Amino acid sequence: MADEQPGSRFKRFLEYLETISKILGGVSIPIAGLFVTLALHQQTESNQRAQLYANIMTGREKADSDVRAQMFSRLLDRYLVTSGGVTLDGFRDRVMFLDLVQANFEEYFNARPLFTRLYEQIRDQEARTRGADRQAWGALKQQLFEIAKDTTSRQVALLVRSGHLTEDIVVPLTSADSATPSQPSVSQRIALYSTRGLTGLNGLFVPAEDGWAAPPGQAADTAKDRDTARSQDDGRKRHSIIIRVNQILESAAKVTVFLYEDVYKNKRLVPEESIAQVRPIEFEVSFFSTPYMDNTRLFGGSRFSVIYDGCIDPSVEDQVCRFPLKASAQPRAQFKVVTFDEAFLSQRDRPYVDQILEKIGAAKGW
Repeated sequence: MADEQPGSRFKRFLEYLETISKILGGVSIPIAGLFVTLALHQQTESNQRAQLYANIMTGREKADSDVRAQMFSRLLDRYLVTSGGVTLDGFRDRVMFLDLVQANFEEYFNARPLFTRLYEQIRDQEARTRGADRQAWGALKQQLFEIAKDTTSRQVALLVRSGHLTEDIVVPLTSADSATPSQPSVSQRIALYSTRGLTGLNGLFVPAEDGWAAPPGQAADTAKDRDTARSQDDGRKRHSIIIRVNQILESAAKVTVFLYEDVYKNKRLVPEESIAQVRPIEFEVSFFSTPYMDNTRLFGGSRFSVIYDGCIDPSVEDQVCRFPLKASAQPRAQFKVVTFDEAFLSQRDRPYVDQILEKIGAAKGW
């Protein structure tokens, strides 16, 4: 009996373990199933919440789009069909509706043709009217100008956060006998980049604000391309423009813009190596031009917009241009130029194929 005792104890121990394992197995399987069920239930609830959120956001966006579409249609219909006819009140209503359209849809709708046409109609009514009503038509015309200027100022304030702004650009009207050494018929060079830390610009460039913002996510230091001797900011070449004024109107100026690529060596401008890049660009810039819509794309992924700020005449005491201009007038057009990253543009602007390829190549190091 004494010899069999260790074996029987071991046998009883095994039987005990077997009993325990059966009990644990019977209990653990339902518990594991319960945990799996809870996990699946939580995952299902999470997916349902995400789907519900997506459906709500999609519904809200669709509802918002429908409301905006209806509002746009109603405002435009009311603008195009006014009950006031050619009366002063009728044109005031048209100015009000056009202001609402511009304020609510400035990122998606180019209202410049409507502003231009309405201005021409008001101008013609002012010319045909005599007496007190003439002043009322003139005031309505100035109100139209102010609406356009407010829109432009609002857009510039947003764009300049990631770009550059050059103001107080004064250019005389080009004529065969008006250009003098002290007052040339074109503007000075206008830098489309920050000139901080650069030299050799005095006398050649329009003075600019030194507090321009650097492009988002990029360092302020510039890299040097030794092969071309061109300094670059975040991989972008430096460009500048010259503006020539061909005609000055009450609401607009017809200009020619010359685009240059500026070359720097040791942060100093090399004028003889700064060359024109493309053929001159001719266009009309007016009070009704907006930088969101009326801009020119540069080669390095940025855009610039020339903004008309009006006309001055130094030959008269108050320096106000009066149209039609007299033969003795010395008109000078005022501009500002804003440069901004094209990524700032709203979703209405579709990317070019070369832009997509350029970004893919930069990401993959092509």
